[in-house]
Amino acid sequence: MRRMRSNDLVLAIAVAVACTAPAVAAKNAARDGSPAHISWTPDGPILVNQAEMTLYSYSNEDTRSEKFKWQCTNTPPAIMDDAQSGIGPRPAIGYKLIRSCVQKFPPFLADANAKPVGDFTIVDRPDGSKQWAYRGLPLYTSIRDKAPGDHNGGGFGLFGGGGGRFGGVRMATPALDLPTGVKFMRRAEGLVLASVATDRPLYAPAGGRNAQLASAESGANAFQPALAPAIASASGDWSIIEAGAGRRQYAFRGKPLFAAPAGLNDYEVERAGGWEPIVAVKAPADPADIGKQLTLWGDVYTTRKGATLYTYSCNANGGGGGPRLTAVACDDAGDPAAFMVALCGDGKECARRWHPYMAPANARPHGDWSVVEITYPMFIDPRGPLYPAEAPKVKAWAYHGKPVFTYYEDEKPGDIWGDGVKGIWGSSFSAIQVPGRSAVFE
Repeated sequence: MRRMRSNDLVLAIAVAVACTAPAVAAKNAARDGSPAHISWTPDGPILVNQAEMTLYSYSNEDTRSEKFKWQCTNTPPAIMDDAQSGIGPRPAIGYKLIRSCVQKFPPFLADANAKPVGDFTIVDRPDGSKQWAYRGLPLYTSIRDKAPGDHNGGGFGLFGGGGGRFGGVRMATPALDLPTGVKFMRRAEGLVLASVATDRPLYAPAGGRNAQLASAESGANAFQPALAPAIASASGDWSIIEAGAGRRQYAFRGKPLFAAPAGLNDYEVERAGGWEPIVAVKAPADPADIGKQLTLWGDVYTTRKGATLYTYSCNANGGGGGPRLTAVACDDAGDPAAFMVALCGDGKECARRWHPYMAPANARPHGDWSVVEITYPMFIDPRGPLYPAEAPKVKAWAYHGKPVFTYYEDEKPGDIWGDGVKGIWGSSFSAIQVPGRSAVFE
């Protein structure tokens, strides 16, 4: 794929004709009796209900389509049929413990007297209940979210392709009016403005540098201003400033937008200084027990001593053949332990290889991090549940609600031997990458 030049980005942004302020949209939300409103988070703007609980949707479950079919139902994916094996339909592994999509993601139900409003409509579920939908996408909550502000049900980050480990489910996102060519991106700093064309952050001069002088710099390492056409207008957090030589440039909260040159990657921009990403929502600081380390796969989260941290995931419908069913995560307490058994054997061996990262007695939830009580070993009976109630319990750190582990073969900071350890049907352990800080290969 051809790398897009900075000038390509300037042209892409220059076709924008209008932009509105996200902050204004958030303030006006739900004043018209809507069942949900916008919440601005470091992962992006999302929809929450009146109790401030995060809402979710399925990317392929669109009631406006002629091919619409319910994906999230109350039928567990208990039958597997891998066409390549030739065995035919048979009970899925751990089928007695697999829960349905609706058990994992309860529908966001509408009251009997509720009426459609704006982009919110009401659809009839197969059981006769009425469910809210946003722009045709039925809305759900998640059993992983325990308190207002949690958004643990849709993977790590809002804008990843495909909806992450739940096979198409993602946090419900509101429709926003942004300059053409501009989007939001989650980074370690929080929610930043980025280029659609290059999938890289947009920058502003740092340390009080003069924007017009920065715009006048030339050469291969020159930053290019995000130009606004003559007919463009702006309001709220957005404005249009003079960029010199009769040019007009977009600014966000008074900070002019610039695109980094293609010849500098994000790490080089950071080391060079003089420029900073434009942060729309600042991320809270990580707990003192959580560190970061540069690895072959980019920056990952670590323990205080630098050991890479991992999370366990599995998909109860991760097979390839047979009818396409909605994926259901099987990594919660009470789900089948058999998926983890395939990774490391019996309970003692799994516990020897994967160690929960213990949290101190005074640890408190902070940002993406929380403290959970889990059982260790993670299972006792290979045919029984994951995190069984009768096993000994420990207090461990969790990322987006998922307990984090270290791996026994990681000997020094930067080791990531546990990343991508996989088993049947998509069960795996994965290193936790710092948002927006993947490795850069030239």
